Amino acid sequence: MTDLYLRSTTPDYITGAVYACDGVRDSVVLINGPLGCKFFYGFSAGKCTPRASDLWNIRGELGVSNSLSDSLLRSQYFTGSPHIPATNLRYEDFIFGTAEQLNRALQDILSLHRWAFVTVIQAPGTSLLGEALEPELEKISQEAGVPFLYIETPELSANMDIGYDRTVVSILKKLREQENDRCFGKESAGKCRKDAGGSERRPSVNLFGLHRYRRHTEGDTEEIRRLLDLCGVDVHCAVCTDCSVEELLRIEEADANILFEPECCAETAKYLKANSSLPLINVGYLPVGPDLTELFVRKVCTVLETDCQKALADIEQTRARIYYHLARWTGGRGLPQDVCYTAEGEASMLYAFADYLTGYLGLKPGALQVNYRECPENGFEKLAGLLSVNGCEDALQKDIVSVNNAILFGSANTIAHVMLCNNNVFGIETMCPSSGFIDVVPKTYLGCRGALFLLEQVINGIRLLKAWEG
Repeated sequence: MTDLYLRSTTPDYITGAVYACDGVRDSVVLINGPLGCKFFYGFSAGKCTPRASDLWNIRGELGVSNSLSDSLLRSQYFTGSPHIPATNLRYEDFIFGTAEQLNRALQDILSLHRWAFVTVIQAPGTSLLGEALEPELEKISQEAGVPFLYIETPELSANMDIGYDRTVVSILKKLREQENDRCFGKESAGKCRKDAGGSERRPSVNLFGLHRYRRHTEGDTEEIRRLLDLCGVDVHCAVCTDCSVEELLRIEEADANILFEPECCAETAKYLKANSSLPLINVGYLPVGPDLTELFVRKVCTVLETDCQKALADIEQTRARIYYHLARWTGGRGLPQDVCYTAEGEASMLYAFADYLTGYLGLKPGALQVNYRECPENGFEKLAGLLSVNGCEDALQKDIVSVNNAILFGSANTIAHVMLCNNNVFGIETMCPSSGFIDVVPKTYLGCRGALFLLEQVINGIRLLKAWEG
């Protein structure tokens, strides 16, 4: 089984659980474990500095005065970063039990800020103790008036997508129980597109599957919102990506649920089919490049019966801009044939990148590393079929480290590893962990803006590769 994993750090079940919970703005994720667990799960994704969403967690709307607040930074459980605290367990806690230290940490955290939702995740070592902590957590939850989610024994050998998917379902179930079916099971407000004043309102959707382990999640959600806005559709809730507890409680007020990557939405799709009356738009891929972006907007507009002409016009402008830069910088000859690209990721993600980079730009894949081949809905077969049509099916058989003179799309760990083995590779980060590059301006690889940003990266990467050759 280990040959399916990357040589560098592979995100596990707990990582997926952490990022599902961390995608809820007014919630806090507490890891019941030693300090090292906080650094691994909090800092391994390159989030060493507060982002805008972290600052909103501290003091409402972002402003200069509250952005400099260090009330959380001073807490021994946050330890210098307002991101994923830990109970800081010590040797004696593993002997006498963690309940007392967990209680102290929760009391301290709840006194600093009025959180709307709290998740307690057992660290790998703590899970082995087999403690019955649910009664203690239930008591604190009732006293504080805050719903708690307790993840007791994570499946350490399972992958991140499974952890993310199941945790999203757990959050929806917990909030449903907490609010006594306030939203689920009732008649959907989305069935009537009129507001209280009787005027027609725009349809809205919930987004699932844009998890925060992606390198540019903020830019991804912005681009999806922009494209849907051109289609006359609003985003009601970006579930466990950038949402509030209140938005999660009201997801049935939307008109449809959109699911992107099947690898991290399989259990969610089953849950929504059984518990939601909203239509399910299962995209099955990330909208990378103009072709898949067009398919995406047409699919959404067909279901919601809206006009996609503005979005299609924007996509056509993107196509024209791509052609202009390809013609200008390649002299009309296209991208050089002696340069290829390599990439890592889930099958649906690699399918989207290959559709754009190979099917649209004509760049040959050298090696494609599928992280988890046990993905649902035959994602691997779909990727293999696309590569076969383009005569590149051998890319799935090659080792990502063995390919030289290539542009590499992956995490910073994989990029660093490949660069140690090759002397002519240009790395582009698409997922965490990152190298620590701080993005002041939101970026994305999705939609029209993402297609242009990817082309910019590819053209400049090829120019550097050629310069290094000389």
